[in-house]
Amino acid sequence: MTTEKVKVFFDYTCPWVRQAGFWLLDLEDKSEIDISWQPFLLEQINSENEDNWLAWEQNLSEYISRGIWPHLGGIAARNISKEAGQLYMRAIFEDKHVKRIDVRSEEYIINLAKSLDIFSEKFNEDLHSKNSLDFIASSHLEAEGKGIFGTPTIEFSDENTVFLKTFTPPYNDSLEFFNAIKILSANNTYFGELKKPQPPWPKQHQL
Repeated sequence: MTTEKVKVFFDYTCPWVRQAGFWLLDLEDKSEIDISWQPFLLEQINSENEDNWLAWEQNLSEYISRGIWPHLGGIAARNISKEAGQLYMRAIFEDKHVKRIDVRSEEYIINLAKSLDIFSEKFNEDLHSKNSLDFIASSHLEAEGKGIFGTPTIEFSDENTVFLKTFTPPYNDSLEFFNAIKILSANNTYFGELKKPQPPWPKQHQL
């Protein structure tokens, strides 16, 4: 069976990305899907600045970006290996959404990489690479061109997309849940929005 290739447009600092992230990482671990993790900047899509303002064109030594440094670190980690990228993702989810640590700085990302034993000269080069920043920009603009407005948004191999707010499903339901979401999104030429009333959403993923 061919592993399905999907794109996931995401922002590390989004709590819904954390909820869905554990589910998607489980599917990736099981080789059920092959994920291309695509940076998306909520600070850009929600910006109240002038229309020509672009987060990735700001001076990062002065501008406190919500998501750029986490994305740069994630790119550097995934350039090492899929496993390093997953390790980094799980760690930043824990720090940002559970421990409430400020993850927005270069210093934080370097210290995180060192604590995970993935910091190296190559990691540091990728962290500060113009190519990495350009990838964030091009990924975000690609998403905007597809009408994507929030995270996480999954693009399936048939190019249908779905924005999803979800609890983390039990791991034994991971694939079944993925297939159900895929079926719902398949007719998105006329399918707009499905919303299920819920009690207050949890701040932490539950399995």
